[in-house]
Amino acid sequence: MSAAAPAPADPAAPADPAAPSAPSAPAPGAPVRLPTLAELAAAGRRGDPLADAVAERVGADPSVRAELTAALGGTPARTPAVRALVEEMERTALAVPDVVQEVSSRIAYTAPFAAHVFDIGAGSLLRSYAPPAPAAVLVSTGRLVEGASERLLSTGRWLNAASVPGWLRPGRPGFVETGRVRVVHALVRRHAPRVDGHLPVSQLDQVRTWLDFALVAPVCAEAVGLPLTQEEQRELFRHWHHLGALLGVERPLLAAAVDRAGARELDRRVAALTGPPSRDSRTLTAAGLQALADGLVDVSGLPAGLALPVVRAVARAMHEPRTADALGIGRTPVLDALVPLVAVLVRARRARLRRRPAAWHAMVEANVEAARRFVEDGALPAPPLAGVRRALRLTAA
Repeated sequence: MSAAAPAPADPAAPADPAAPSAPSAPAPGAPVRLPTLAELAAAGRRGDPLADAVAERVGADPSVRAELTAALGGTPARTPAVRALVEEMERTALAVPDVVQEVSSRIAYTAPFAAHVFDIGAGSLLRSYAPPAPAAVLVSTGRLVEGASERLLSTGRWLNAASVPGWLRPGRPGFVETGRVRVVHALVRRHAPRVDGHLPVSQLDQVRTWLDFALVAPVCAEAVGLPLTQEEQRELFRHWHHLGALLGVERPLLAAAVDRAGARELDRRVAALTGPPSRDSRTLTAAGLQALADGLVDVSGLPAGLALPVVRAVARAMHEPRTADALGIGRTPVLDALVPLVAVLVRARRARLRRRPAAWHAMVEANVEAARRFVEDGALPAPPLAGVRRALRLTAA
């Protein structure tokens, strides 16, 4: 679900002609199960037919992109491919209960805005660079390494638009941005070169990225003292199931990943089909760490010279040591030891806040409002980490 921009290149076929068809949804009452390794491997050869059809029309007439944006916002579409995609997304959005639209998405805002530099940035986005084939595709675009900050900012803007309560309804900002991201993925499939026969942004890739956001990010948040309750975890999975459907991820691939146990098993199966991090993975990680450090300066007020070591230390705390080493995330011994101590303080403050329902609700609403302003105006909240900043300065001294 990374919004990587396509590079100009000779168009490749959007899908493998020999690729198997998408699995059908289970019959009513049938047991829901995780996909097998063979089914996941087959998903690596499938794209998103509705979005791919729009990408083909964009290739023939670039003005179709503006038509798509307008159609997602509620203007009737002239192009049949655009109309088919938007109507499918509208049916998906209208089929979910209001509680998913209004409550489930709100879970993302139980953490302060600045914390998402860590759980989304240092956690899920860095983990998304580990698979070698997608990393090679991203490096091949050229723009990711040169414009890592721009990509991280645009990903953050989409993710917040898709998480503000009610904004995934038809015509709302999250719905519009999600449809645009879905077609960007199709444009990458159309233009990016294949690496070892790998279909860029395949269904398998999208399952892996879904896991990076739905599973990895909240687990990483725990490493900095921001755990979710079990009920919050279930609600967040409900939100991500809805968002995955809007993004065109085939429902049977995700149907059994309704909690952390199911998601972890799905992640294990996806990992079995994924090679170890490559040089491209490390190149992307280095660019991503610097971009995250730049972003942390903006949202926390940390000194620029301290931000990169802090991001490295937090990233190492969030990932298994073997993964961190393979991604080239360097060690900073003093800060590596400090991160767990800061996490204890953050966790204790969070627990105290939960015991005051009115204060907890006010905090969540303030975070939602910060997200709205960020999406609408690009406004970042005032630096909120003064206490942590003082601790880091003392440690650095």
